[in-house]
Amino acid sequence: MTKKRTIALRKKQDYQDRYIIRMQGGKAGLVEATSRMDIHEFRVFMAMLTMVLPDDDDFAEYEIRTQDIIKLYSLSDDGRYYDAIRDAAERLFNKRFVIYEKKEDGEIYKTTIHLIDETSEPVKKSEKNRIRLKFNPKLKPYLLELQREYLTIDIRNIADVQSPTSVKMYLILKHQFNLGNHRARYSVARLREILAIQDNEYPMYGNFKQKILQKTINDFEKYTDLVVTQLEEEKVGRAVDAVIFHLEEKKAPKQLEQIAKKLTRQVIKSTNGSIVVASRTQDFMEEITPSEVIESTLIQSEEGISTLDQLYENVRRFRIAKNTLKKWLDNYSEEQVKRSIDYVIAKIDKGEKIKSVGGYIYNRIKDADWGHDEVAKEVNLKPKGPSPIEIQKAHQLQNELEKLKVDLQKEYFQERLGLVQTLVQDEQALIAQLMMQLKNDNSSENPNILAELAQSNYQLYPELDQVQEFLVNFDKGGIFQGYMFEKVEKLYPTRFAKIREEFQSKALKIGLSGNVFF
Repeated sequence: MTKKRTIALRKKQDYQDRYIIRMQGGKAGLVEATSRMDIHEFRVFMAMLTMVLPDDDDFAEYEIRTQDIIKLYSLSDDGRYYDAIRDAAERLFNKRFVIYEKKEDGEIYKTTIHLIDETSEPVKKSEKNRIRLKFNPKLKPYLLELQREYLTIDIRNIADVQSPTSVKMYLILKHQFNLGNHRARYSVARLREILAIQDNEYPMYGNFKQKILQKTINDFEKYTDLVVTQLEEEKVGRAVDAVIFHLEEKKAPKQLEQIAKKLTRQVIKSTNGSIVVASRTQDFMEEITPSEVIESTLIQSEEGISTLDQLYENVRRFRIAKNTLKKWLDNYSEEQVKRSIDYVIAKIDKGEKIKSVGGYIYNRIKDADWGHDEVAKEVNLKPKGPSPIEIQKAHQLQNELEKLKVDLQKEYFQERLGLVQTLVQDEQALIAQLMMQLKNDNSSENPNILAELAQSNYQLYPELDQVQEFLVNFDKGGIFQGYMFEKVEKLYPTRFAKIREEFQSKALKIGLSGNVFF
């Protein structure tokens, strides 16, 4: 049995890299509880949730500094958020959740629970940038003693959302999506209740749709990892009674930005045509397509790359902004801009010192009278490289080899996939062992982010038995599959090694390195 722990005080500054939050879903959970917060209150609330760990026995006192919120949500550190964040933390004391739940007598009760049990702030004026808060103990069933239907999200997926109703709608619809409901139906009355919208606010459906629903759809598209592809309306007579959200998943811009900053792209294994890469610390994993890896290692041909991108690659070393280059192309002919850049770069390559390269190029662009002969004279002095035909042939050969590699990696993955499927069906105790390992990895002092994501991606299917449910989740690919591949391979190293040796031999026969399967 996993040992629970109780911590008296936690500081967000000690959990800066923790972005995962959990809360009880369902009609009797916090996800659909009636509540209303502004965006700053939501941010403080979610910052507190990032410090609640899966194996906590009780709530701690959570200390949050204004700069913690600024860093967590990548806000501007110009002073304007300090008072707003501190005041929002204090206002949480008066916030509450209204939950409709069935009691022991079988009746439905409306239960009101205050969010915060106590707040504390330093008396010294110089220390007023931090505050301590503690959750109401009555929230333990909804944040600590989580049952099967609970929501797990990475708050970076909503970090840029400014509308509190869009944040609340994200929690509602993300939970439905994680349950496998790509069509989530809600009555208009139920949505108004969950969002705590009063009767005198947006009384007409058209206004409610524009201010709440359409705003949510736009924010999802722009900022989050969830997309509403269609808003279907159900009518009773002429009035809209309910709406159906058609949902799809994508990568949130903020998540992509964080991944780009954090990851040192190291290929460690391939899965189902994707290549899994990890950071140096091995605490985060991401899937990218083989073409992304190929594009980063091959010299790209000009076909398929925009003129702006081509030219930017040539001038970025001179610290010429992409926006500046775009303005040149907007105001002058493409040929004129290209010719001017080629001319100036040729002069620099010859050894000529130019103080302001951007200004020199711009002056040449503006001078429409100078001719092709002058630029040709400079450019022709540059050392000759491979001809375009030679480069094209080299690209073709490289691309053919990469295609063979990708095809072989896919075949290798299918063999490994088949082995795992066979093992979990033949070894009845294996699934229980794997799921216990996943639970333990999430209950450690410093939970593994890969394990957290694997668990959050696991969907429940009450109509399926344990083996079927596991295989459905495993076959979907992604983080859960990658996590389980690693665990099963450690348990059966000889059988996986046999498959690897077989495919290494195939790789060597077609001129590839045997390391393509590591």
